[in-house]
Amino acid sequence: MATNILTDKFCKTALPGCHYDCDGKDRNGFHLLVTHDGKRYWRLACRLNGKRKLMGFGQYPKVSLQLAREKAAVAIAAVGKGVDPVEKARRLREAAEQAKEEAKREAARAREEAEREKRRQAVEAGNTFEQIARRLHAGKKGKTTDEYRDKMLRQLEIHMFPAIGQKNIKDIEGKELLGLFRCVAEKTNHGRKMTYMAKKLCEWTAEVYDLAHVEDASFSVNPCRAIIKHLPDHDTRHMERIRFQEIPRFIQALEQDSGHPFTKAAIWMLLYTGMRQASVRRAVWGDFDLDNAVWRRRPEKADKEAHDLPLPTQAVSLLLNIRSLTGQGADDLVFPSPRSNYSPMSEAAIGQAIERMGFQMVGHGLRGVVDTGLNELGYNHRMVDVQIGHKIKNSVEAAYNDAKHFEARREMMQAWADYLERAAALKVLPMKKQA
Repeated sequence: MATNILTDKFCKTALPGCHYDCDGKDRNGFHLLVTHDGKRYWRLACRLNGKRKLMGFGQYPKVSLQLAREKAAVAIAAVGKGVDPVEKARRLREAAEQAKEEAKREAARAREEAEREKRRQAVEAGNTFEQIARRLHAGKKGKTTDEYRDKMLRQLEIHMFPAIGQKNIKDIEGKELLGLFRCVAEKTNHGRKMTYMAKKLCEWTAEVYDLAHVEDASFSVNPCRAIIKHLPDHDTRHMERIRFQEIPRFIQALEQDSGHPFTKAAIWMLLYTGMRQASVRRAVWGDFDLDNAVWRRRPEKADKEAHDLPLPTQAVSLLLNIRSLTGQGADDLVFPSPRSNYSPMSEAAIGQAIERMGFQMVGHGLRGVVDTGLNELGYNHRMVDVQIGHKIKNSVEAAYNDAKHFEARREMMQAWADYLERAAALKVLPMKKQA
């Protein structure tokens, strides 16, 4: 063992592979250890209760010679009293950590209590995001379809209420909303990212903020107007649908499908009329005059007026066949959910049935099939537009809704249904082009 009274200069130049007493006169066990790789550590070798102990005080030069001597002096004094300074330091550290953790828990409890109190006050005042959103939902009754407003509420319940529903709307920060919308945009549905739903949620949330401002003029912040600019763009795809030449194969697959009768009937009704899926799913028996083969379709969001549709004989037979399977009251659904006669068929049911049949097309694509088919068969495009409910000028629509053209539309749709019937039998013959 080399014995030296160390200085900073010596500590820097001490040779590797040795240890050097810091105070050679006292020989108290405090020394500098220089490893073979040149690193320098402060050590104290001592005996406590008959056992040898080796303590460390850090690495030179991070721990200076003077500070190391001070630490060693404290440890030597403790050992002289029979106290293990390492164990004492460990207990002190543990006590400090426990005190620190308890302070954190106490602060967290205080924050949680403050948040609960804020939520309680917000609930009492009716200012939570969820309360205002539900008032928005109620206020939309009669201004839009029940299906649309219920869809809005359901999506808010799924994506927004769990995170911010119980918060005072004034306490919700824009960055929190942006994070929620971006999270939704990254989710997938049938293999596609939900960027469209993210933007719809942003639009609906903006309406919630607008209502909050109407109810309380002092609240004027609506971060959604800026947030929507920073959401991922929606990848718009053209509606997939079968080609005109594929109609026979589609009809044959539909007849052979083993799905639920209501779902198959709804697909047939879409083919017979060219209507939107929503119109078929929410149709009730009171909308139909089967004696006169007319469907008095109720107004939709896209076209605000009622729309009388002539029904081909095949559609009338279809309706008579399923009527005994559903409720038969005027307000009972014609195409209810397979699970309950009192719930509408789900939006996905028709698309899933078509996919099961082996075709890549959503239910709305059938509307395009009818449109294309009627135009392919030579019918006047304006009469076709009126029949399937395309938005056109009122004067044109009025002209093609009069008695004369209503009967012409009836003949058109009967010819179309007959064509589908021949397609089902794989006996599709060229139809005479109409003027």
